[in-house]
Amino acid sequence: MLDLETIMADPIVQAFNPKGKQFMEAKWLSGRFNLGASYGAMAAALIPFKTFPHIKAPATFQMMLEDFLAGRFEGMHTIVVPSSGNTAHAVARIARAFGFKDVKIVLSADVTGSKEGILDALSSVYTTKVPRGLSTAKEAEKIAQAPGHYLLDQYGHQGNVNAHLLYTGPEVERACGGDVDFMFIGLGSSGTATGVANYLKGKRYDRKVFGVRPLQGERVPGVRDKVQMDEVVTIPYRDALDGIIEVSRKDSFITMRELWDEVEPQPGPSSGMAFAGYRKWCSQLQWPADREKAFAGKKFGFICPDDGRFYSERTTGELDPDQGLS
Repeated sequence: MLDLETIMADPIVQAFNPKGKQFMEAKWLSGRFNLGASYGAMAAALIPFKTFPHIKAPATFQMMLEDFLAGRFEGMHTIVVPSSGNTAHAVARIARAFGFKDVKIVLSADVTGSKEGILDALSSVYTTKVPRGLSTAKEAEKIAQAPGHYLLDQYGHQGNVNAHLLYTGPEVERACGGDVDFMFIGLGSSGTATGVANYLKGKRYDRKVFGVRPLQGERVPGVRDKVQMDEVVTIPYRDALDGIIEVSRKDSFITMRELWDEVEPQPGPSSGMAFAGYRKWCSQLQWPADREKAFAGKKFGFICPDDGRFYSERTTGELDPDQGLS
């Protein structure tokens, strides 16, 4: 009988367990990217992937830990997960420690070849890639109906929110020097944005947290547009946020590449999307009174979920050679 002590002693689980880790690093931007610098504002790219491979690592650990403690894995031998890549990777890495023999991953059409290749290289992992326009979540539900199969539904799992409430939120606060006023976070499953918002606003009600997602019908790896979110996300993210900003796929890739001039390790396209959301929000402020009120002495942050090196083919395919370069 598998016990919690054995699971927690597993070296991969230890690597993915966020408890006690300072995993968020703030990269403070220069005046070139910090649009409120002249008013004394500060802006930071928040990087978790020097400690974890991506921001989904602590969320996946928390979801699987909560499900194990609730006895939901009893009699199960195969775990099924719909994903755009990062949650799939995290599940594949720690599934064996939680007693699963096999992992079945349903990937979205925009998963890069490099990410798909990493998953294919792992033993006991089987991947299915759904065509563009079809739902990974619905396909995963069908697969999970087989005996002994367990569906890990990140789009409605409270553990997804709890991970970011318990760990990511406090880490954002610590990395920003103990305080932060505005946050911009990409929306996919919405767990990161909801958990971080609940933590930050629970500590200080006047903080503002904005979700950022692609324009309707446009695709950015790792995040979902409004219709895609409405189809599968049941986490109550709207109640936690102060607003939702939509940006184009092109702007997401351009701003990602712009960030590479200042941020190392280099962030991915959903990071560029979050940064583009910050810039779009700033551009809507009226000059100069609204800007002074919004910026004076404030700290802004946006989370960078993963490493841009996984998206080289998308970047070269999406952008002209000099787009986003200084």
